[in-house]
Amino acid sequence: MMIYRGAGWMTLLTPIVMVLLLMWLLMDPSVKPGNISLMHFLMGVGIGSAINVVLGFVLNRQVHADGVHHHFFFMPMQWPALAIAVVCAVIALLK
Repeated sequence: MMIYRGAGWMTLLTPIVMVLLLMWLLMDPSVKPGNISLMHFLMGVGIGSAINVVLGFVLNRQVHADGVHHHFFFMPMQWPALAIAVVCAVIALLK
């Protein structure tokens, strides 16, 4: 039994790609090379998760002919992505 179905794997992949993209685009001179500040990390994960929330709503909006639903940990992929985005926002606000 797999923890994802359909495009559910993107729930983890998109935030990782966004963090790597922000590391490349917004290099922080105060941080050692290869490291990333907490705010850049939270911003990357939050943006990647927000993309997945929208993508999950779009992909799970209609019933597919082959019966594939886009799930992550047996939930529609938008809900875990929304939880990740909320946690990132709360940590950023508390920091």
